[in-house]
Amino acid sequence: MPKIFISLTIRCKNMYFKKIILLAITMVYCLSADAQFKLSGKITDYDGKAELKINIPLVYDFHDYNSISIPIAHDGSFEITLPIKETKLTSLIFKDKVICDLLLRPSKTLTFNLKSVNEGPLFLAGTALPENKLMQDIGFDEPPFFFTNNHNDASKTYNNFSFSELLENFVNPFKLKQQDQIKKVNVSQVDDKDKQIISNEINYRSYYLLGLFTQVADLKKPMLDSLMLEIFSTSPVAQHTLPGGSYYYKFVRYYMRYIDTKMALQVKKDNIPNSAPLPYYGISFDSAMIARTKYGAASISLIGAIKNLPAAVVEPYFYQQITDLYNGKDLTNLSGLVYAFNRQFPNGFYYKDVNDKVATLQKILSVNASNKKIEIVEKINSLTDLIKPLKGKVVYLDIWGTWCGPCKEELQYIPELKSKFKGKDVVFVYLDMDEENKDATWREFIKLNNMEGIHLRKNRQTIVPFWKELLAKAEDKAEYYPQYFIFDKDGKLVVTKAKRPSEKEELYTQLESYLR
Repeated sequence: MPKIFISLTIRCKNMYFKKIILLAITMVYCLSADAQFKLSGKITDYDGKAELKINIPLVYDFHDYNSISIPIAHDGSFEITLPIKETKLTSLIFKDKVICDLLLRPSKTLTFNLKSVNEGPLFLAGTALPENKLMQDIGFDEPPFFFTNNHNDASKTYNNFSFSELLENFVNPFKLKQQDQIKKVNVSQVDDKDKQIISNEINYRSYYLLGLFTQVADLKKPMLDSLMLEIFSTSPVAQHTLPGGSYYYKFVRYYMRYIDTKMALQVKKDNIPNSAPLPYYGISFDSAMIARTKYGAASISLIGAIKNLPAAVVEPYFYQQITDLYNGKDLTNLSGLVYAFNRQFPNGFYYKDVNDKVATLQKILSVNASNKKIEIVEKINSLTDLIKPLKGKVVYLDIWGTWCGPCKEELQYIPELKSKFKGKDVVFVYLDMDEENKDATWREFIKLNNMEGIHLRKNRQTIVPFWKELLAKAEDKAEYYPQYFIFDKDGKLVVTKAKRPSEKEELYTQLESYLR
């Protein structure tokens, strides 16, 4: 074969491969661009300190680990490209306060100015402007009627009404307001897809908030049951568009409470024995208790969800719960739920990820198991015996439980707190309230979370003397969890109901005042 022909052949092949590579790079760029959302704007009168964040839920619910900090220039301007692969209803956070919801869709943009936490953003431009301006105009994220700073006043207020009066004065007017919002969406100029998304979120947000109302109103049980049945008996379970929005999955949580209410009422009415299948669940109470002990309470919820919800909803709904357990480093409950989840979705989209999460926590536990700075003390039956050996140090006492969600939320702020007081005379003591059958779970949890400090566990009965000593001189004698207390270097209790780790600077100031 002539050399010139060989040379031309090689050159043509090289050009062909270069085109293929160039095409592949172009496709990757286009795909990545389609999975982004560009957010920009300016904070007027920026003081150089205020933080701006956006919280993008994994599936549903607000968690700090989903918050992304938005860099702000000295003049208050900001610009960020966010990883958005599917439509997300997000929360805009300014100065640690959620100021509005933003609807983000892949490949879109939005520009706005921001002045204060009390004023919503001034939307200026962008391809996502119409839908977000519409949501602002109709008051999409306005607080519901029952939001109050005083829970006790709310309880007294709603318990004064009969069932029909509750519907007439609160529930029905709230529903009408949401229906009016949907009408405004339907006649708006936004595109049909955005109309569908916003209308769905308004609808399910109303059910979610009414479900939340039944919880915070602190109604008597018969009234609570009647209200749950009234609110959710006609609620649409099947989502029109998948994946569902965050409010849809929040609705699902209360819909399952409605299913539990119906189940309990029918069990009582028909006097169903513990060995017989439960309505809406298909397993007996006895079997459910065995599964709960072996795999955790969430596994029972999974069984109920499978029986009453579309599978396409159940999988992401419980993936969020698995992720929450993983981020909370709760290996015991995570392992049980993942086992049940894998049996239901053996070829599911999340199969590898959920198993990787279990393996990751197992590895962390193995590494932290030998940490000598995690000290477990036993056979201590009084506050005096706990604090006396620590004289000469300021003691920050954390009363918590592995079952307590808010307690676990506070743990994420502990590393920053300990870093602030590293090398100083501050000791961290953790008094846990868990029953005897949770002892292994407690020991595992503190090691997984690398909770360096002194640990003591008591059960519901044996913790009583500690509460009595701690609250003896306190005006507020409520024994809620978590609670925090500060002891000075002489071992004297100097601050009851101390600031939480999440209150950062306020707590740091409290502790510093006793180090002098």
